[in-house]
Amino acid sequence: MDNRSYSSGLETVQEGSEFVSEFDFDRVIERKNTASYKWDDLENTGGPEELSSVLPMWVADMDFACPPSVIEAIKQRAQHPIYGYQIRTERYYKAIEGWFKKRYGCDLSRKHLTFAPPGVIYGMNTALKLLTKEGDKILIHVPNYDPLFDIVSRNHRILVESPLNRQDNRYVMDFDDLKRKAKEGLSALILTSPHNPTGRVWRIDELKRLAEICLQHGIFILVDEIHSDFTTRKCPHTPFWALSEEVMQKSVICYSANKGFNLGGFAMSTMVIANDELRGRFNAEMGVAQTRLDNIFGAEAMMAAYERGEEWLDAAIAYVEKNKAYVRSFLADNIPEIRWTETEGTYFCWLDCEGLGLKGKELYQFMLDKAKVAFSPGYEFGPGGESFVRMNLACPKTFVEEALRRVVDAVREGTD
Repeated sequence: MDNRSYSSGLETVQEGSEFVSEFDFDRVIERKNTASYKWDDLENTGGPEELSSVLPMWVADMDFACPPSVIEAIKQRAQHPIYGYQIRTERYYKAIEGWFKKRYGCDLSRKHLTFAPPGVIYGMNTALKLLTKEGDKILIHVPNYDPLFDIVSRNHRILVESPLNRQDNRYVMDFDDLKRKAKEGLSALILTSPHNPTGRVWRIDELKRLAEICLQHGIFILVDEIHSDFTTRKCPHTPFWALSEEVMQKSVICYSANKGFNLGGFAMSTMVIANDELRGRFNAEMGVAQTRLDNIFGAEAMMAAYERGEEWLDAAIAYVEKNKAYVRSFLADNIPEIRWTETEGTYFCWLDCEGLGLKGKELYQFMLDKAKVAFSPGYEFGPGGESFVRMNLACPKTFVEEALRRVVDAVREGTD
């Protein structure tokens, strides 16, 4: 990162420094040369040779310090000099149950819980293979998080796409399209809730309608709810399993504290599988792969986040909401060629760049080579994303300001 671009007077925190404030989201924390995927692996984005000048606004990884409760919990565990295998204790289960009760008002049954320590995608991949066979049709809304396409195609299932429609500058499901394709035969549907990349937080009536169609046609539902914690009180998240007992028996829901509390490096996930037979088969798979136990520091981080991290999470959400408001206003005033898409959750914004006359890799390379900003390219999210980029706003506002300044300068210089 070119530090001269960030002349806001905010001091960079170096390794070993103390934070001035617990929730100082304006503080710029140096991450280069820390083996950061976001900051130190930019060559894999297909960027220019001189990568030090590129500002990364792409992968779902916050540039905020983790909650103080998490940092303290990890420090305390590290003081014990033996880092052996870790079991899930009573406190561990109570932390999860307590979080769902206070955050979502739902009573989560402990017996329905299981875990996929490598992460949500690993858990969903395993569940999909248990639930379906090669040649089965699996429906996914598009655009969508691209690894979900891979777990269908690379497991030799048939990918069926259902487009999301834009109405009033936000995305909605096409239930008529879903009904038609359900009648043609689907084994499973994969849902992201909240939706990545558009930031839609599905309302309870939308989820019920989706579930009704799937139950009517015998379609099992796999739900990725990894971004569920990063939602506002105005647009609350509804856990899919909480819709009904019947829905619970016909679905697998995948959670993780990783996105809401910036714990991605711990590679953990919690699964809700109410169907006893399926849960038994899933646990057997975890045992065969020797992936049944958690990272010891990840377990401590998750418990600390769920028990004492809610104030930090709410503060982070409020800060990102201000970043979103800034981007929306800046685009309208300075780059009308790029249109804002209304977002209700997650820390992303989904920017419509059709007005630039660029799409696909050409759009991505323009942002990378001329603006020197690494966004997530919209074409990776499948059909409907070719003219978009996804921008990560879980970062100090100075990063957002600098990224937009670079983009507006590049647009003014022209796309030739």
